[in-house]
Amino acid sequence: MPSGRDKILAYLREHLGEWVHNQDLRNVSGVNDTPRTIRLLKQQGWQIEVRGDGYNRLVSLDKKEPRGERKAISRKVRFEIMSRDGFRCRACGRSTEDGVKLQIDHVTPVDWGGTNDPSNLQTLCEDCNLAKKASVEMLQRETMRRIMGRETVDSRIEALFDSFPNQDIPSTLIQIVSKGALDWQRALRRVRQRSGKKILPIPGRTAYRYFKEDVG
Repeated sequence: MPSGRDKILAYLREHLGEWVHNQDLRNVSGVNDTPRTIRLLKQQGWQIEVRGDGYNRLVSLDKKEPRGERKAISRKVRFEIMSRDGFRCRACGRSTEDGVKLQIDHVTPVDWGGTNDPSNLQTLCEDCNLAKKASVEMLQRETMRRIMGRETVDSRIEALFDSFPNQDIPSTLIQIVSKGALDWQRALRRVRQRSGKKILPIPGRTAYRYFKEDVG
């Protein structure tokens, strides 16, 4: 009998090039956490585009080289991480008492070289986790792996802005690149002072931009 993952893949193949909502995939497969299944299919090499509003699209029937394996996190580890985080979302502070569903998230995404080490795991609510994944999906895997391979917070932050000049960089992405460092804003100030780069906050947004005149 085909698994839920197989049913989702078959449906996407039947609707090649079309945007398909997560709810449609749940209906045909019986899988509740369809975003996770989509991530697993992408890791297997299937070329699937993901939008932040819950839509997915298979763009080719050809598979690329598979990505690194995503290892399951045991229930014991999940409980230990949530207990460590006070059973609250590390991003917004909400708990199940506020009506949110808590999930375990990789601080450094698996696609960027993140591991299942407890230091790389955190508790996020479903809303914050989905928002983070939407921003992560838009970035090139190899570029981010190169950035995350830098040894220090300062060097990773500078490499991030060097890789995306004249683009708005959300503060949440800077936090991810800092690998959870609480003083990422201080590190950003050090980068600006040392390099002289014009990295400024964007009015009305929780984001920064590296204003670089010549990107050629």
